[in-house]
This record gives sequence, structure tokens and C-alpha cells, in this order.
Amino acid sequence: MTTLRILVSDSWPDEPEARWVVLDHDKVIASGQAAPANWPRTTRTEAVLSGAQVGWAQARLPQAKAREQLRALPFAMEEQLLREPDSQHFTPAFRDGETWSVLVIARERLRRLTAQFAALGRPLDAAWSALACLPEAADGWTLAIDGTHWLLRLSATRALIDDAPATGPEALPPIVAMQLMQAHAQGSLPARIVTLGASSKIADALAAHHVEVIQEKSWQWHVVPEDATNLLHDEFQPAHARGRLLRALRPALVLIAVAFFGHLLLGIGSALLRQHDLKEINARMTQLARTQLPGRALQDPALQLHRELQTQRQRHSLLADDDALALLADVAVALGGDSTAALQSIHYEGGTLLLTLAKPLDLVALQSRLEARGIRSASRGGSTLALQRSAL
Repeated sequence: MTTLRILVSDSWPDEPEARWVVLDHDKVIASGQAAPANWPRTTRTEAVLSGAQVGWAQARLPQAKAREQLRALPFAMEEQLLREPDSQHFTPAFRDGETWSVLVIARERLRRLTAQFAALGRPLDAAWSALACLPEAADGWTLAIDGTHWLLRLSATRALIDDAPATGPEALPPIVAMQLMQAHAQGSLPARIVTLGASSKIADALAAHHVEVIQEKSWQWHVVPEDATNLLHDEFQPAHARGRLLRALRPALVLIAVAFFGHLLLGIGSALLRQHDLKEINARMTQLARTQLPGRALQDPALQLHRELQTQRQRHSLLADDDALALLADVAVALGGDSTAALQSIHYEGGTLLLTLAKPLDLVALQSRLEARGIRSASRGGSTLALQRSAL
């Protein structure tokens, strides 16, 4: 994937020529300066906005949730803005508790840029602030010149911009002189100042303030730090980028859909198989009931066979499921460790066992345990329970 990254000045597109580079995995494979018609075709298009198009401001907000602070940002920064907050587009770059560092650009300017690139058939995938792309110097400042502007980065969350003379800037930029004066007064001079593209006279003027000066030939404007914040968000988020994300997710979504429908079909197949098995069991139960209960109308073969089994047990002096002894055996298991001296009285009649408890117990828990053993229970007031064997 290749990326065309363009250095967009504040006079573009009225002055259409612009510097550009083509990147392949962050490696420059081509560069030049030309009007849009001569820009090479690439997979992505990105803009680095230089000059005074983007400002970098600070705001301090009362402690609150991040979403609430974001809504309050335009009003907190109103005194720092030259125009109404509603006309500006805000991009939070850093947040440290109550302090926010925010990139600000005129909404109309950003709208014009995105529309112009779209008209060229090169819709923007990202837009970066040159201030935020300026490399940060450890324990120091970074001073760069892009031809018409001085850019001064004071920290990870603060950077300033100033106009530069059109021909050969040799004097110390006013914005730098002012910051050095304040640093002298506060005793907070930087350990070093890194200059990018500045002349030796500028370096000598900086060294006169007793700071280490590191000179580098030029500013690599096309290098965008990993922590840089894309200005294209909210209303400016590229429509094609949303579609690209959906296309990237499509294989995963298809796989999820296939897995879901496969699971659904497997569940339906399993249910149909179980229904078939249940029909076969019912057919066998019906056949058995016809054999064992000849001449009787069959409505619920399983229940009728169970009742016939209980009747035959009683006729042959065998213990039936709803006999008192069978019910008491299940009660003893349900009572568990509480069975000792638990019963005050017992009364049995017609398949119903009445129990009066001799000591307070958790009746809800006891009834739940009895239900698990197939015994229905009902409270008869106080500590008396009526128990019956549940039918099949």
C-alpha cells in the first residue's frame, strides 16, 4: 500500500503547487513539487497542513467524565479563539486529568480542503497538523522552518507558529525570543534546542542564551509520529474510509454469519432428531399400553401404565410410590441433617401425607428439595405440610 502525503500550505489551492512524497510502508520512494495534475497515483492520500491553518491551544476543565469535558471544550477555549467556537473544528490531542491539549482549525477551511481533494479524485484519508508532526526534543525545544513559517515545539502538548521572512531569515524569530525571555525569567531554560533547516546565525543567536544547540539540515515534514491525531473525525470522517472498514471486516462478518447459520441448522437438525426419537418412544409406549391394558381407551399411555403399576403393587402387597413409607423415605432424604427430632406428628390418608414439624426449618428450601424428588408440597398453616407424589 502506497501513500501520497502532501504538504498543504495556507495558500493552497489558490497556489496549486505543493511538495509531496510517496511512501511505501513509511519509506520514501518518490518526492517532488507539483500541481495536483502531476501528483502520482497511490492507494492513500494524506495532507500535512502547514502554516497557521491549525492552532494548538490548551484548556483546563472541571473534573468530569471525558464525554462531558469534550462538550465543554469549545466554551472553555473561547477566549483563545479569534472566531466563534461554532466556526472551529476541535481535535483533542492529549488529555491529562483536567487539562486538554487541542488542535483547532476553521471548519470552513477544513471543509474546503476535503471538498477540493474529493473533486481531484483523491479523497483524503487523513489530515495532520504540521505542528503535531514536528519532532519532540528530549528535555528541550524543536525549532523548524517550512519556508514561510517558523514552528516551535515546546513540549509534547504545546507548539507555536510564527511568520518567517520571505528571503533568508537570519534574525531570531520573535516567538522564540519571547519564549526564551520568559524561560530566563522563570529559570526554566530548555536543556537543548534542536533546529531543523535554520541557518548558522540562528544557531549562534540561540547559543548566546547558554543552551545547547543541535543543528539538523532540514525538517522531514512527511514523518508523522505514531501518536499524531488525525484531524478528520466526526463530520469530516471520510465516507470512503467507513466503507473501507466495512470491506475489511466483511470476511470476518461472513465467517460469523456462516458459523451462526451452521449452528442454527445444527440446532434445528438436533431438535428434529429428538422429536423423531420422542415420537418413536411414544409409539412404543402406546404399543406396550395396548398390550398391558387391553380394551381401555388410551389418552396418556405413560401415566396410565404408571397408575396400573401402582395398583398392581398394592394388590400384591408391595410398596407403591405414594404409600406413606415411600413418602417418608423421601422426606428423610430431603431433611438430611435436620431429620433428627424434626417431626411432631404424621398423618397419612389417600396418598396424602400430612407432616407437622417439631422445630423451625427453612420451609422453602425443604419444599425445593422435595420437589426435586418428585413430591409436591403445600403449606397447611404454621409448620404443617401436605405431601403428594407428583404424577408423571
